Amino acid sequence: MNDQNQNKTDNDDLKWIRKAMLGNHRAFEKLVLKYQQRIYFTVRKIVLDHDDADDIVQDTFVKTYQNLHRFDEHYPFYPWLRRIALNTTLNHQAKAHRKKESILDDDEFDHIESEHENPLQAMEQLPLDQRMVFILRTNDELSYEEIGEQLEISTGTVMSRLSRARAKLKEILQPYF
Repeated sequence: MNDQNQNKTDNDDLKWIRKAMLGNHRAFEKLVLKYQQRIYFTVRKIVLDHDDADDIVQDTFVKTYQNLHRFDEHYPFYPWLRRIALNTTLNHQAKAHRKKESILDDDEFDHIESEHENPLQAMEQLPLDQRMVFILRTNDELSYEEIGEQLEISTGTVMSRLSRARAKLKEILQPYF
């Protein structure tokens, strides 16, 4: 997207944000319609489950609406929205992990993890922190610095997690090459 189109996008977003902050639900609806699919695809690649992704996206937009007053108009809207989505995803995954641990004993948990033999499920085998960095780099095409900003980690940590994710995926997918 060129600078002129980006400025128009930012101006449209800002117009809708200001109207939404005044209680105009249709204005916020325009933001939801504009970004919902993009947020869904990012979240879906991280959580790997349609229903969970839908729940997270819905929670993301509820939190976004509730916190519009915190949005800094000097910056583009989408990175702020994506940050809320990533934090919501992390919280959701942490709750799901705690719930899974309380339901399953160790033997059952080991059995579930060992069932992933389909190459399309390789992403499931990545730890969440590595999966998030990998998705933001490959799907959203963010720079290391942008990923670090989104996840509040150093560029070195981004590079390390991305390297480990790539190595793990290479190891997992080796039998398929």
